[in-house]
Amino acid sequence: MSIYLNSLLLGLVGGFLINYLSDCLPQKRRPTRPLCNQCGQSLPLLAYLTLQQCAHCGERRRWRYLILYFASIFVVYWNQIYPVRLDFWLSLLVFIIFGVITVIDIEYRVVLFETVILGGVIFLLIGVARHGLLSTVLGGGIGFLVMFVLYWLGKLILRLKNKTSSTLDEEALGFGDVNLLTILGFLLGMPAILVALWIAIVSAGIFSLAVIFRLLLLKQYRSNVAIPYAPFLIFGAFALLYLVRP
Repeated sequence: MSIYLNSLLLGLVGGFLINYLSDCLPQKRRPTRPLCNQCGQSLPLLAYLTLQQCAHCGERRRWRYLILYFASIFVVYWNQIYPVRLDFWLSLLVFIIFGVITVIDIEYRVVLFETVILGGVIFLLIGVARHGLLSTVLGGGIGFLVMFVLYWLGKLILRLKNKTSSTLDEEALGFGDVNLLTILGFLLGMPAILVALWIAIVSAGIFSLAVIFRLLLLKQYRSNVAIPYAPFLIFGAFALLYLVRP
């Protein structure tokens, strides 16, 4: 099978799994029939695969689906031509988990406990196989401690600024982010988890500045704008695993 056909077929499978799990897990907490991510009603598989409009509410998020299909195809192709730190099938599995966690946090502002448990088990096994038990446990432990401190620091800052009664419904960091960095620590080990966290902080800072600049230009700036943080934690881990040569 040629590299291009392999990329297309496996990329479509990966994109489908990310889209499908991102739709059903937040609503049902388990795999179900395909669901509309607007009204939550079941969809025929063919209608879901062909991105048809929901027969119940008439809506679908077409761009997210297409973007993930193209991203998955590119990652499969990338894994075949560029040496990454995981073998091919493990890198595809990790990418799917990364994608599901990212999409759910962007759309629902939550890191699901179910994805943390499943991802944690898989990442723990990969971590032990890649860099040993000690580095894996240290990575998870340090990831938890650092993010736990940042979590409570964020809560303290909000209290000091009297934000608890503002219109911002979200915390500076959710505890799901603590859990996420813990399992990423299993996957990356020590000291790579600290590098991934640094990448996440820098990238989140750059993105936040861009958002603030845009809001200022539109004269819509508010001090209580929140952004999901899990995608940046995922990006930090993704950069180390997929973009940095082993």
